[in-house]
Amino acid sequence: MLADLSTYSLQDFLLFDAAIYRDLFAQIDGRYWPIPVVGVAAALVLLALAARRHRVAAPGSLVLLAAAFATSAWLFFLDVYATINWAAVYPGWAFLAEAALLLMAAFILGNRPVPRRPHLSRWFGPGAVLVLYGLFGHPLAGFLFGHEPGGLEWFTLAPDPTAIVAIGLLAIVIRRRWLSVVLAALPLGWLLASAATLWLLVASGEALLLAALAMFGLVVLLLPNRRPAGTASDSPLPAIVPRDEIAPSQNVAATLVPTSPLGTGTRRD
Repeated sequence: MLADLSTYSLQDFLLFDAAIYRDLFAQIDGRYWPIPVVGVAAALVLLALAARRHRVAAPGSLVLLAAAFATSAWLFFLDVYATINWAAVYPGWAFLAEAALLLMAAFILGNRPVPRRPHLSRWFGPGAVLVLYGLFGHPLAGFLFGHEPGGLEWFTLAPDPTAIVAIGLLAIVIRRRWLSVVLAALPLGWLLASAATLWLLVASGEALLLAALAMFGLVVLLLPNRRPAGTASDSPLPAIVPRDEIAPSQNVAATLVPTSPLGTGTRRD
């Protein structure tokens, strides 16, 4: 019996092949096509607000991502994917938990005053690259890999572009690095899990691309929080200079002012 098991590979334990897996995206695109259009438009608006450093960008992005994760969980994992893979319910519930976590973060950040930054953060550029790739580049890459135009993966429906856009937006709008890493932990983990699935489905090019995107997203999230030299502070209040740093300049100015003769006790007639 053990000798018989040694003749199997990991691909033999999958319950589906690449063609069946790709057909899932054609099914959800055909049933729920208007949803990706709304999601892509909303993501572009929020990206523009983040570029203008608008206070609505952070909570709005978190609410949009929560809706995208919930939609992908219900319409992909718990619906079409569960018909060919009984284990699909587990990432589905994980995506729903991520949606709840994002809503909590949106509520907390929405009730806190956020000072307006005088300049774009260093995470905006690479974060915007991830967002735009997830919205447009990932569907185009699927087309280049030979997928049918009616079965491309789109943000809010397919989990891969949803995770990619989430990592990019979280890197841009969340100022606290530890919080952005915590919120992006599940999207990063899913990209690696999806890459492993595609590798077993003998889609090595797509698998390596997803793994590279996950690594790039992690690097972006872990960029140190350093303010460029010569830029203003993020605080809306003026900087307070200690008194002992001001005193020397006052003493020097006092020595340059000549003392009045009246102050030395002499009398002018």
